[in-house]
Parts: sequence; C-alpha cells; structure tokens
Amino acid sequence: MITDVEIKHYRGIEEINFPCNSINIIVGPNNTGKSSILESIWVTLSSLNDYEDALNTNFNYVSNDNSFKYLMYKKGTKSELILKLSGNKNLELDILYCDNNYPIEVAEFFENFLLSFKEIVGYEILESTKDYEYNLFKLINELQRTEKIKTDDKKIQYILNDISDKITSRREKMRKDFTESEKIFLLSKLNKKLISVYFKTDILGDRNPLPIYQEQNKSAYVIPFMISSPKIAEDISSLYIKLVETKRLENVLAYLKNRISYFEDVREIDGELFILLKNLDEPLPLTFMGDGFKALLKLAFVAPLINNGVVVFEEPEVSMHPGYLDILADEIVSHSENSQFFISTHSSELIEYLLKKAGKKGAIDSINIIKLRRLYDGEIERQVFSGEEAHDEIKTIKRDLRGH
Repeated sequence: MITDVEIKHYRGIEEINFPCNSINIIVGPNNTGKSSILESIWVTLSSLNDYEDALNTNFNYVSNDNSFKYLMYKKGTKSELILKLSGNKNLELDILYCDNNYPIEVAEFFENFLLSFKEIVGYEILESTKDYEYNLFKLINELQRTEKIKTDDKKIQYILNDISDKITSRREKMRKDFTESEKIFLLSKLNKKLISVYFKTDILGDRNPLPIYQEQNKSAYVIPFMISSPKIAEDISSLYIKLVETKRLENVLAYLKNRISYFEDVREIDGELFILLKNLDEPLPLTFMGDGFKALLKLAFVAPLINNGVVVFEEPEVSMHPGYLDILADEIVSHSENSQFFISTHSSELIEYLLKKAGKKGAIDSINIIKLRRLYDGEIERQVFSGEEAHDEIKTIKRDLRGH
C-alpha cells in the first residue's frame, strides 16, 4: 500500500505531498494537477513492470505530448516522484530530460548500451542489414550452383568486408542519432538502491522505454496495478478472459445482475463480447454500449483481479449514467479492503456516495479527500480531509468542484 506521495517538478507541479489511504479522492478545479498526480503514481509503479500495467497500458499513454520537455516543470531537466510504501519502503523515480547528449548520472549505462547495441525493430539499421544478408546469401547460392565457390573466395571476402563496413557505419550513425536526440532517462530506486534505468527517445516513436540497466531480481517488487485508459473495450475483453481463467466471472456477473435491473449476462461470441439485456431478443455488441456502462463494467471486472494492488481512475463518472454512480461507489468501497484506489473526480454525487457507502460499512476512515487549489503565484495548495472531516466540508468541496 502507498502511504505517502511526494512529487517534485513534474508537469505543472512544482512540489506537492500528501498522505494516502485506501480510497484517495482528488478534487479541485481544472489546471490544478489532478491528472499529473495520477500520472506520477502510475509511472512510478510502472517502473517495477517495464513501464506497463496489468492491462498492458504502457508509458506512451502518459508521454503522449509532442515533446518530453512537457513532463518537466517549467521545462526543467529533472522530476522526482516518490512513493512511500507500507513496510517502510520507498520507491523513487527520477526522470531526467535532455535535448542533446546525456546526463552524468546515466553515462556509464548509456555508453555501454551504445557499445553493445543490438538491432532495434523500427530502426533503419535492421532493414539495411537484412538487405545485405539477402544479397550475400543470394550470391553464395549462385556460386554453389555454378560450383565456383572456391574460385571466388576473394569476392565473397570482399562482400563480407563491405557488409561489415556498412553495418559499422550504420551503427555509428545510430550512436550519433541516439546521443543527439531529445530523450528522457528513467531511474527507479527502491530504498535508495538503483533497480533499473530506462530511456526513451523521440527517434523511436511509440516504442516503450528501453532498458539500459536492470537489477536481476527486480520482478520480486512488482505490484499489480492499472490505470483507466482510452482502449476500454479491449481492456474489458482482456479482463473477461482473465476472469474466466481464474473462475471469478460467475460471481462478478451475479453481482451486476443483482445491481442493474435490466442486465442479464455477458457472453463471448466468435471472439467478441456481447451484452444480454432483459426485454431484448438479441444480444448487443459491447461496442454498442455507452461509455458509462463500459466504465462500470471495466471496474467490476478488474476489482477481483487486483488484490493488494493499486487502481488509478481519472474521472470515472464521465459519460456515466447517474444511476451507475451508486454501483460504482459500492464497487470501490467493497474492494478497498484488498486494493488501493486513487480517483480524480468532478462529481460531488460520487463523493457523497463513497462517503455514504464507507460509512455504512464502518470504513469512513479509509477515505482521504485531497483538495487542490492553484494560487495566484502558480503554486498548488492542497488540503487533506479524512472521511469524517469531509462530511463537514462537503459544501466547500462541492463549490470547488464547480471551479468557484
């Protein structure tokens, strides 16, 4: 479990820290850093799993800007993200930006990577190498066919030397391109001990960050987690398969059937998910359902699979029918005993449902509300309310949600 979050110089946040609970609700007007806080939690946790989450959402979901410099506060060169974990552990992620060359902190790792470079899919050197190899094999086959293989040894050696020279030239160009490109380095540390170094460069497009150093037993630290993402239909299909494999689907569907009066079933037909609704003769493809229903279905599917993990949701109420908010709150509170939730929202109704559900379960103290406000000088002010305190502050929170 994450006990504290500390963020320095990430996107529009100069510095912020706050204690965490099982359910953490982040509220405030637009442009106060809510999305940046969720991103920082996701990217720091993802450093334990090659910058992917349990649904294979990768780093590109976070770094989808035109330039890496927008990950830095006021276009600086370093962001520091720190998660304090239960068990007296600290997970830290330093993000280093450079538009040319590389910082001294990663010099040894980056230089070793460039010296031991192997072909990367998508980079020009791989395609050119394939062309040379094809021409070589074509020539050798022709020589073997005409039985001239021995008499043309010099020609073969000439071609091999030519290939070697051209590949060397390509590699030198690659090293120069990588060194001079805009890039970020991601240094992950557990209790101050370096466990991995990755880098991402603009010349490789949408590729996930590349490892240049990894501790051998890094996988021992992996925490299951996920973030809400735009590929929601694909996520639901993946989750459906996992629920089937773990024999948990029946319980989830029974819960949904009990809570949604018109819901009947979810079935897979020829690799596509269909929703069965009461009073409809034919099932509807999942893609026909509204975004709100799909968001609710995704949470219902993921909650049983993320035990002792972290779920990050950005504005889950968007496009959701008001009648679903009660079910959404019930799902979050029910699973918060074994999972931790970080949620940004503009919905006072969702907050009230969460407080009400937690109160009924005697778990009101499991909620923290982090209220954000940007001051005139650009600094972000934060206030943290416990679930009990939130009852007394709900009118103020509602006003802030409207941006007043």
